[in-house]
Amino acid sequence: MSFLTTIKSRFSPYSFDGKNVPFSDIESAFEAARWANSGYNNQPWRFIFASRDQANFENLLGFAVEANKKWMKDCGAIVAIFATTPSDANPKSNESAMYCTGIAAGQMQIELTALGFQSHQIGGFDAEGLTAFLNSPDTLTPMAMMAIGTSSEAPKKDRERKPLSEIVRQ
Repeated sequence: MSFLTTIKSRFSPYSFDGKNVPFSDIESAFEAARWANSGYNNQPWRFIFASRDQANFENLLGFAVEANKKWMKDCGAIVAIFATTPSDANPKSNESAMYCTGIAAGQMQIELTALGFQSHQIGGFDAEGLTAFLNSPDTLTPMAMMAIGTSSEAPKKDRERKPLSEIVRQ
């Protein structure tokens, strides 16, 4: 399967089958994230992982807004995604940390798809509550949460993206 074919087959399901997803099954997805490009090779992404058979799964799920909890409760694992804002090059700030973290999360999602898993990122979660629960420093910014698992849900047949002419200017 080509890289573009893998990207096109990725989608964000709203239902999962409840099967546990251990870290060992998706370790290469974190490896894909690890190899993402970043400004000054700072690698600002950080992840908190919990499979559904771990106590932290329910803790992480608890920070999702109610609408997301309804479908996330059946995923096999949850990942909280963070960006570190200080940089090795400039300890006061890292303006590209969030951008670079997004690249890493995207690469992770493509590898998950290649492995036969589905993933769905959410922004609807209690970032302040998660930060307090983890006792995270102010330099660690919660970016998103990701539900991972297997699903019998199929991507919509009429999925569309804007044409290149709308997003690329020459």
